[in-house]
Amino acid sequence: MRTRLYVLAAIVGLLLLGVLPALASARETLPPIDTSEAERCDFIAQPGNTVCMEPFPDDYYTAPDATSATGRRINFQTEAMPANAHNVHIEAAPYNASDGFSPGSVIVLKIPGIETTADVSATGAVPINHLAAYTVSSTPIVVIDAQTGTRWPIWAEIDSTVSDPSKRVLEIHPAVNFTSGHRYIVAIRHLHNAAGEHLEAPVAFRYYRDRVPSEQEAINARRGHYEEIFARLAGAGIKRSDLYLAWDFTVASDANNTGRELAMRNDAFGQLGDSDLADGIVEGVSPSFAVTSVESEPDPGEIARRVKGTFQVPCFLFPSCAPGGNLQLDATGAPIQNGTWTANFDCIIPASVTGGPAEAGRPSLYGHGLFGKASEVASSPQRSLSQAHKIVQCATDEIGMAESDVPVAVAALQNLSLFPKLPDRLQQGLLDELYLGRAMISPSGFTTAPAFHQNGTLETGSVLNTSHLYYNGNSQGGIMGGALTAVSPDFTRASLGVPAMNYSVLLPRSVDFDPFAGILYPSYPNETARPLVLDLMQMLWDRGEPNGYAERMTTNPLPDTPAHQVLMDVAFGDHQVTDYQADVEARTIGARAHKPVLFEGRWPNTEVLWNVPAISARPFTGSAIYYWDIGPIRESPVGSGNVIGVAPPPYENLPNREGQDPHSAPRAAPAEQQAVSDFFEGAIPRADNCNNGPCFAGSFTGP
Repeated sequence: MRTRLYVLAAIVGLLLLGVLPALASARETLPPIDTSEAERCDFIAQPGNTVCMEPFPDDYYTAPDATSATGRRINFQTEAMPANAHNVHIEAAPYNASDGFSPGSVIVLKIPGIETTADVSATGAVPINHLAAYTVSSTPIVVIDAQTGTRWPIWAEIDSTVSDPSKRVLEIHPAVNFTSGHRYIVAIRHLHNAAGEHLEAPVAFRYYRDRVPSEQEAINARRGHYEEIFARLAGAGIKRSDLYLAWDFTVASDANNTGRELAMRNDAFGQLGDSDLADGIVEGVSPSFAVTSVESEPDPGEIARRVKGTFQVPCFLFPSCAPGGNLQLDATGAPIQNGTWTANFDCIIPASVTGGPAEAGRPSLYGHGLFGKASEVASSPQRSLSQAHKIVQCATDEIGMAESDVPVAVAALQNLSLFPKLPDRLQQGLLDELYLGRAMISPSGFTTAPAFHQNGTLETGSVLNTSHLYYNGNSQGGIMGGALTAVSPDFTRASLGVPAMNYSVLLPRSVDFDPFAGILYPSYPNETARPLVLDLMQMLWDRGEPNGYAERMTTNPLPDTPAHQVLMDVAFGDHQVTDYQADVEARTIGARAHKPVLFEGRWPNTEVLWNVPAISARPFTGSAIYYWDIGPIRESPVGSGNVIGVAPPPYENLPNREGQDPHSAPRAAPAEQQAVSDFFEGAIPRADNCNNGPCFAGSFTGP
């Protein structure tokens, strides 16, 4: 009897150590898995998954690299990448320079039986409107940081952009961007759909979960890796026997996303004679510039002078910095300079700074809207902001997503192998804006031109107070301004109007994407691969938009860069830039919220600005987020049958199309403009511009 007990104990011990398969599994057999494409396609979700490279992101598509900051290197195969309608696959090479996946990656996978919002809800997964549920012990979809074992805040949704439910994939979003350089494990368990059906784990995954023997080399080669995953999940309280699926991925390093821009910046400013960009001291000379036109009193009573011209910037694109160029890298991975580029500028000088004391105008860069141009600096809200608050604003085309880039964008949406041209030019565009800012505050810059003096002659004082530079941008300018802020040596306070980040998530939720979706979707007709296509684009976009910079935007600055503060002014119910991604940005950068965010009942059944703490004391000098509300949908007091106001944003990944679009309302609100001015001055003051309540815009004054 004792001998039998010893033998039984030994067997149990071996089972616990994973040396022997479970007794149940030893009796179990599973069908073989198709591993014919295992060199380029992960088979873990077979047989239900039909798209190569899903689930995504996935470390299956990386290789060890001791020279990279993460120890990994992306290893995509062109034949595995999504193909367009002409069966041309996206070229893998531009992606394989990366050392991990996007910090804002949308985790995507096809789960047979999960096809609708009701199905996702039936699983009990964390919804977008109740993010605190990510901590619930039984939640079926969990992402953990493999280093710390802690859960990451997420939400899950179905891809509602696809009309055929059978082709929809599950999307898992980070509610705070993933930490650069970290590895994460995705765990999905206990799945039931709206029909009450229990969803069985994919056969391929069951080989690992249940320790089922296999004679297939591709399966057995990953057993050790999966045992490590299961051990880490067990440490986080997640049982392997409960799992539907699990896998891991590594997030790209800061150096991967920001290194090219920093190298360009440091090289370019070094050419001006400034090699210490963190000290806040303007050294060396101004970028070379030329004033090409001066218009007097284009808007009497508001704008005294409009000044246009050009300036010279080191060019890092080949064959040129015109639309369609690409970065070329040296052996260290730094972009190679290719001569110089002539950028444009467009400035407005308000009347309020031309008749008083010299140097009264606060210089501010301005960032324009989607595929727009510098001339938007003279739009009505910018004129009133400048005049009322003595701000001289200058803009340059935000090349990469400027009007001149539209033909390249259209071509890229039909063949995404051309897409790198856009984020590459965005990085050049950031450098252009940095150089324009330096010209505005350098002693040898704009202050040496008569056009920037009070009466248009050098005998009168300069209108520019060069002690500080600021940034103000709206829409795309509010988005791109986040990346610019993270690398700026010359301004430390930035106003971001109707901002957000992560274009892969912004696009499906924006009415602005409608015409572009009309090109991209027919060009890449596999609807199940649609979120994967956007995720891939984001990996390159990260080098030119704030999704790749957010973690370092404010109090954790990049090398040789000062710390920054930002003011985020969000339009509630925005039709063009979704509020949800503004919230993700606010959480990622550590902003605090003006509260009450909205009036009670305005956004029912939603945790408004979840986990963004309130501004606790004023004056407040840190980064902040304000919501501006034009009110609920209601009949207009002017005109029969007209409606005004806006509905809350939909929970699905679709644009808000209800009511008026409030996108332009915050920038036109006098209270918002006062908040911008106060923020530029150094702090949000004790006096509340919103009367200690929610902030309203347009004609709305409250319920």
